[in-house]
Amino acid sequence: MKAPARPLLLPALLLCFVQAGCMAPRARTFSDVSRRRAEAFARWRDTTGQEALPRLDGELTAADAVNLALRYNPTLQQVVQEKRKAEGRLWEAYAEGLPSVDLSADYARLDEISTINIGTESFAVGAKDNWSYKVEVTQPLFKGGSVPLAIKGAKIYRYLNDEAVRQAVQDSVLAVVRAYDDVLLAGRLYEVQEQSLEFAERNLKDVRARREAGVAIRYDELRAEVEVSNVRADMIRERNALRRAWTVLFRAMGVSQKSEVTLVDRLEYVPLDMSFEDAVEIAFSNRPELYQREFDVQLQDTLLRVLHTRYWPSLEAWGWLQWAKPDPHDSTHIGWDRQWQAGLRLTWALFDGMRREGQIIQQKAVLRQSEIALSDTEQQVLEEVKNAVLSLDDARELVESQRLNLAQAEEALRLVQIGSQQGVNTALEVLDARAALTRTSGLYYEALHAHAVARLAFQRAVGLLGPQPGAADVPKEGPPIGVVEPVSTSDNGSAEGSRLEASH
Repeated sequence: MKAPARPLLLPALLLCFVQAGCMAPRARTFSDVSRRRAEAFARWRDTTGQEALPRLDGELTAADAVNLALRYNPTLQQVVQEKRKAEGRLWEAYAEGLPSVDLSADYARLDEISTINIGTESFAVGAKDNWSYKVEVTQPLFKGGSVPLAIKGAKIYRYLNDEAVRQAVQDSVLAVVRAYDDVLLAGRLYEVQEQSLEFAERNLKDVRARREAGVAIRYDELRAEVEVSNVRADMIRERNALRRAWTVLFRAMGVSQKSEVTLVDRLEYVPLDMSFEDAVEIAFSNRPELYQREFDVQLQDTLLRVLHTRYWPSLEAWGWLQWAKPDPHDSTHIGWDRQWQAGLRLTWALFDGMRREGQIIQQKAVLRQSEIALSDTEQQVLEEVKNAVLSLDDARELVESQRLNLAQAEEALRLVQIGSQQGVNTALEVLDARAALTRTSGLYYEALHAHAVARLAFQRAVGLLGPQPGAADVPKEGPPIGVVEPVSTSDNGSAEGSRLEASH
């Protein structure tokens, strides 16, 4: 009994060896990946070659940075692909009510042809080569109302993904403008340290001249030298912070780290006052997270209604047309001929072992979870808006206080310098006054930055950093990987730029 199985053993083993040979070994797979990584590094290193990310050159406004991020930011582009998935799901839902057409072909080779003996004569039945082609069409007529519900659910799913993209847009705007402001702050702090170092070096030169003249002592010179060393260390630290801020900005925009741009905007104090109740009203009408939760509740409710349609019967029309050789009606006729059938098919699942009931119970729980998530998201939005309002108030008070301190520090330095020229104040007092002005200047710019960040966080908390709900101006798919398009940073007339300029 086992002997007939032996002829099948060799083909099976041969098939296994072929499949094993088609699978790349581990070393070869990692070698290919390593080679591609080396090629990617070579493209990045070669300044004359084409880089996978666009390089910027020239002036850059905050609006320009936002527009570039909406086009090149890889995280945002990944979210945009969800829109493609939603469109595919909609087409899939439409397919539930559209006809299906299937084409099949068959060929069979007979070892022997059957014969029929009639009297003393034998007649061949069929042929050695048997061919057939069949086209089958099925059209659903009624599926318990699930088709329109499926289309509705697919549309809701697409709207949900639109809101997910809108949320990603607002997060990208927040990240880019925050990175832009970080560069502005780091640049200001670096400038303050540069000015402080220049003053300290001038003071050291003056102290040395006064010591040679016998007016100053060695302690004054040592104190001035220490001040120069300390300020230079602070300047190096701020320079490193500035360089890191640039890398974060380029990454947020999705552009090359080899870009060389000059920021046009400046840190400015733009008051923004709004009551908590007004802010909540705006947030409840604009936050994409709330719209996502609302659409999720609608989607889960639609899916529950789809499950209820399974209690209804389904009706479909069907038909097929077949061409065959030999004749499917007359096997003695070895030529081509055709046959067809058509009819209606009614299917009604009267009992499926309580499977439908179990699925409905699960879907009701999912729907309840979505409703709870909506309520929780509302509370989260309330918390974020409340914190944003409080942070904005604190930042406003901080700017006003530091503005007064800066004016006082500038006046104090002016008076000490006059007193030093008249011999009333010492060089040490001048250094202390200058150090106080440096600290106060840094605190003032940090206060401006804190207010800009608080204002930006407030706008994100109320949902005003991107397109409005239902808007069609969501970012489109960016260029393919490795394809660099010409980049211009001179166009500030877009909708995103205008909105950013109004808020920034």
